[in-house]
Amino acid sequence: MNDIIKAHCNRCQGERNQEVLHSEEFSWEEKLDDGYPISGTDIYEMLKCCGCDSIILRHTEWFSGNMDSEGKLYPVFHFYPPAISRPEPPWLHELNTILDEEKEFIYDLMKEIYSSLHNNSRRVATMGIRALLEHIMINKVGDRGSFSKNIDALGAEGLISLSQEELLKTILEAGHATIHRAYSPTTEDLHTCMDIAESIVASIYIHPDKANKLKKKIPKRQ
Repeated sequence: MNDIIKAHCNRCQGERNQEVLHSEEFSWEEKLDDGYPISGTDIYEMLKCCGCDSIILRHTEWFSGNMDSEGKLYPVFHFYPPAISRPEPPWLHELNTILDEEKEFIYDLMKEIYSSLHNNSRRVATMGIRALLEHIMINKVGDRGSFSKNIDALGAEGLISLSQEELLKTILEAGHATIHRAYSPTTEDLHTCMDIAESIVASIYIHPDKANKLKKKIPKRQ
């Protein structure tokens, strides 16, 4: 009977029981130029989720330099494929339509943003969100010369609500600060930006199509 451990599962989206199919462990030790010794242990485990049967490789890295405030060693985990911290929205695939180049571009750009999220590249993801929203604004209302005027134009066209206008300004400012003011968003801040970006993409590109399809299904009044 193989060992059972807890580890992240991308398909189940969370910590799940994982069966250890195979494990390899390697230890090493060396001395720096000043004679100070360092050491570590690398553990590689092939894991199978007990819920969905998906298989991943987990690399557990123990390094003598990784100590907490109490002087205790702590492990660093690496997953292959990378652990997904945020699932893609179920409607994302609807953007990938061959007959609509604009939606296909939005889809490709969002996929790159999610890839940055999964690799914990928070600054890259924040800048990607800013680029996504800037592209949407210019595509829908043209370039009015500033973000503020572009956002006002989106609102005037009825593409976003008044509350979304304020949220959009916050996201764009976060992206601007990341590029020009060395701002490093926390994971929570980044997910907030992504929540807002997803809602704007859905309201502009997804909901209108679904509403039109629903409208055609509703029987007309006699």
